[in-house]
Amino acid sequence: MTHLDDETLALLALGEERASSEQEQHLATCDRCAAELDSLTRLVDVGRSSRDVEIVQPRPEVWQRIHAELGLSATVAEVPVSDGPADVAPLAVELAPVDASARGGHAHAAPHRRRPRRPSRAVIWAVAAAALVIGLVGGVIGTALVSSTPAPRLVAEAKLDPFPTWNASGSARVEETPSGSRSVVVDLQAPSGGLREVWLMDPDTSGLVSLGLLSGDSGQFAIPSGVDLQRYTLVDVSDEPDDGNPAHSGDSIVRGRLRAA
Repeated sequence: MTHLDDETLALLALGEERASSEQEQHLATCDRCAAELDSLTRLVDVGRSSRDVEIVQPRPEVWQRIHAELGLSATVAEVPVSDGPADVAPLAVELAPVDASARGGHAHAAPHRRRPRRPSRAVIWAVAAAALVIGLVGGVIGTALVSSTPAPRLVAEAKLDPFPTWNASGSARVEETPSGSRSVVVDLQAPSGGLREVWLMDPDTSGLVSLGLLSGDSGQFAIPSGVDLQRYTLVDVSDEPDDGNPAHSGDSIVRGRLRAA
């Protein structure tokens, strides 16, 4: 036989129909229809277990994002819920328990004592559409949460010029998060060699604050709290021997002055 249509699968999942022997045989041999029925059955199970869950009406912008994601036409752009109670009669659909002992291991609806009114095609499609809406709403909310995180603010930047013995170049910028933490982002183009250490320098006193070792061509380094960038205005990257000495080697690769952005 041909594949089971969507309406039949939805009715089987809802418990509105019992699979015929021909349909059971098809479900036992057709992975596609069996998988679709299993998915709809799980969705119905979620609905049964969520009867006491309070449904919160999404904000209009959530529906707008769903509308845009699905590429729907302007004729259905209106938010599909209203502020007031819906003026419709309750739907007389009795959800029967699911019999998981069907032939071939595929769950289908078991018979029940009272035959409820057959649901409309709109209700049947709502079962399938609910899964899509749940996934889309979750994605929209997750995207909104990520995009709502404020980006760090650019505080200062510097061009890093090479010292005479080095064929190098680079740049540095200071970023500050809304919480007040600061960091220096360094980009360096220089011949590979030994250890590269990043420093903040006071040009008047030659005072130094080590920020850490640069691994690769770029890196981000936290600025210790209390460091005054009005005093430590130079960013320096040095070539350091692997000798365990924490002091500056005196061999600077690049250096540049931070200027307010």
